[in-house]
Amino acid sequence: SSGINAEYGELTDVLFSEMFLVILILLAACNEPVSGNLAKEEALQAGGNPPYSKNSILNACQTLKEDAQVIRHEGYSAIDKADMIREQAYRVKDEAYEIRDDAYEIRESALEARSTLEGTLVETLELMKNQATVNNLYIQEVRTSLSSLMTRMDRLEQDIQQGMEDIENGLEGVEQGLEGVEQGLEGVEQGLEDVEQGQGKIKEILGMTEAHVRGELIPATRVEQSTTHSTNSPERAVDGDLNTQSHTGLMLGPWFRYYFSEPRAVGQIKVVNGKLNHPYTNRLNGAKVFVMSGDGNKKSCRVNTIAVREGEFLEAQTYYLDCTGNTGIGVEFVLGKTDYLEFREIEVFAP
Repeated sequence: SSGINAEYGELTDVLFSEMFLVILILLAACNEPVSGNLAKEEALQAGGNPPYSKNSILNACQTLKEDAQVIRHEGYSAIDKADMIREQAYRVKDEAYEIRDDAYEIRESALEARSTLEGTLVETLELMKNQATVNNLYIQEVRTSLSSLMTRMDRLEQDIQQGMEDIENGLEGVEQGLEGVEQGLEGVEQGLEDVEQGQGKIKEILGMTEAHVRGELIPATRVEQSTTHSTNSPERAVDGDLNTQSHTGLMLGPWFRYYFSEPRAVGQIKVVNGKLNHPYTNRLNGAKVFVMSGDGNKKSCRVNTIAVREGEFLEAQTYYLDCTGNTGIGVEFVLGKTDYLEFREIEVFAP
């Protein structure tokens, strides 16, 4: 019982501590920035940086979403392990009941043997009494032997009874252990429900945040890149298909340009890395975005550099840049090193 409960405790302690940590961080990192728009706008009007950038909100919420998925996986692993412990406990319980049944059979056999022996001895004594040739001394010796035998039978019965009580106590312990395992499984399942709710909250906040940072989509009327590798044209970065990508050749300072139909105010920019597998994801690391003015100059953005993070899936390799406050005829991405420049998708939004 104690071993089962101890193992259950180890399964649940880590799960619940991590789960509540995720929920606390979620409230601090996601709810506050979304509700702190007034403070952010006041900071922007004063010429300073907002206390929480939109890009950092999305990245923090995405990280929390990934953490919740890991915790959910650990919770299901804990349930599997607890189920194994429960099955082992039930096997122990069945074996204990078999031992108890065998003990009851032994007890019944011993009682039956004692009863038979008592009857036989009484008959023998009566027969000996009726025989005139049997002397009193012999009868006394027989009685003494019978008394000793009966004493041993009494002790045997006491030992059997004590064994039965021990078995019953053992079965009670197994039952208590099973109750502990069942309670533990209920706790783990409740924890998983809380994690699922936390994931739902994260997704809700992610949706609210993305809806907040995105304005009207500014479509690209023309795109171009410094060079083209194979058939991976620049149009593949704006075709809405996440299974295609643009791809320059290997060169120093490759670039990609996204043109508007007319000068537009620029807000957020969503970028999906062309590569999802490490280490090729790092090709995009350090890429910068600029707003192109009509006179050939480029304007820097306040969140203008892609810092590639770990993770080999679309959500992890989706980045948000911020060019709010700039107006131009398009945007340009430049990679200041010798490498390939690849995009799976680019979307530019109005403020």
